[in-house]
Amino acid sequence: MRRAIVLLVVVAACARHRDAPSWYSSVAEKHAQADRLIESGSPAEAERTLASILAEVTASPADGDRRTVLQDTYFRLARLSLARGDAQQALRRADEGLALGRRDDLFVANLHVARGAALESLDQADAASEAFASALRINEKLLRTTLEER
Repeated sequence: MRRAIVLLVVVAACARHRDAPSWYSSVAEKHAQADRLIESGSPAEAERTLASILAEVTASPADGDRRTVLQDTYFRLARLSLARGDAQQALRRADEGLALGRRDDLFVANLHVARGAALESLDQADAASEAFASALRINEKLLRTTLEER
C-alpha cells in the first residue's frame, strides 16, 4: 500500500513536470528494485540501491515532490538500519529526512515512527514516546481530513 502511495506521488509529479519524467521513473525503479532485493534476502544491496537515490534526487530541482521522495527514501533506509540492529544509523537517517521539512503528511509521520523505534532501541523511552506521539498526531489529522472529505 505504501509503495502504491509513493508511486501515485511520482505519477502526479510527472504530470506537472515535463522535463522530470526520467528522474521520477528512475527513482520509482530503484524503489522497486530495493523491494525485490529485500524480498530475495539482500537488504544490504537494497540499502545501497536506496542510498543511490539520495545523490540523484539531491541534484534535482527543489520542490515538494523532491522532499517526499527523499523523505520516503530516508524512512526506508532507517527501517533497514533498524532491521540490522544499527539504531544510531536509523536515528541519523530519520533525522536527515525530518530536516527536509515537517509537513503533516504520511512521509513525515513515517519518519517519526522510524525515529521513535530507533530511540526505543537506544533505551531513550521519553524521546521515543514523543516521536511516536508526533506520528500519531499527524496520522489522526490525516484520518480526520480523509473522513471529512467523504
